[in-house]
Amino acid sequence: MTLVRELVRVAPHAGAHRPALRCAVSVGVPMLVLLGLGRVDLLGAAAFGAFTAIYGRDLTVPARSAVQALTGTLLTASVGIGLVAAHLPGAPWLELAVLVALACAATVIGGMVDWKPGGPLFFVFAAGAFAGAPAQSAGAAAAILATTAGTAAFSVLVGSAGAVFPTHVRARRPLVVRAARATREDLLDVLLACALAAPVAVLVGVEHLYWVLIGAVVPLAAAHTTHRLARGVHRVAGTAVGLLVAWPLLAADLPPWAVVLAAVLLQTAAELLILRNYGLALVCVTPLALVVGAIMHPAPTGDLLADRILATVVGVAAALVVVVARRRSPS
Repeated sequence: MTLVRELVRVAPHAGAHRPALRCAVSVGVPMLVLLGLGRVDLLGAAAFGAFTAIYGRDLTVPARSAVQALTGTLLTASVGIGLVAAHLPGAPWLELAVLVALACAATVIGGMVDWKPGGPLFFVFAAGAFAGAPAQSAGAAAAILATTAGTAAFSVLVGSAGAVFPTHVRARRPLVVRAARATREDLLDVLLACALAAPVAVLVGVEHLYWVLIGAVVPLAAAHTTHRLARGVHRVAGTAVGLLVAWPLLAADLPPWAVVLAAVLLQTAAELLILRNYGLALVCVTPLALVVGAIMHPAPTGDLLADRILATVVGVAAALVVVVARRRSPS
């Protein structure tokens, strides 16, 4: 019954409109600038840079600014790693090895900084989206990196803007650093889940392999077994419903301005829901990822939707095997 309660629980609003507004501005303004410049090809890079705004929502300046500066730098580095990985021979195994190594590195750094949301999800996402795409020329890669870095920097500025108001409460303590032992346990869980998920994904013919790794690491960001099981169920169920939302958006072949509008609305809705109920948030996150991804790398809608649910099920199943094998009690 505890698991069932966790699955259906909807937490209080708790001022979620503030971080949602910061995220909307962080993703919307750079995308509108790119749209005005006619650089539709860089919308995806802007979206990855804007993930910076997701971090530090429960912190105040200057702690939030420090966390976002770090995560923005790591997101830009992750995009760079993905761009380099796209040139590696021996696909898909070298690509997978790079992404797993990145997941481990982000897990360790996240354990030291204790950033929220926890886990390596967005860094694997940023790297995987480019690692699995056609290799870019040096000029195109430089433009992608510059866009990601610029959007990340803009997100930090947006996240720091509240400090100009006299009512803003400034942080009075340093960032929390978790125990090294907990970081080692998290690292082992991530390694086991990725090692289990990757070969299965290749065997069953998943096209977007990084989606599998994302599914494998997401449940492990929760603190203990019940929350991890709930996170896995939410991931599959929320993705399935989110695909129903994404289907008409993808089939409509939206013009670039409509993609930007959809991205802003979906990102805002996701931030309003993410701490209230993860499954509901996935209903918005899934079409957001697919709509922005499709403008970067178009693909048949049916194939894209089928690959997404298959990758999610494989990744989450691997994570839940690890969760059950390595049960954790509430702290």
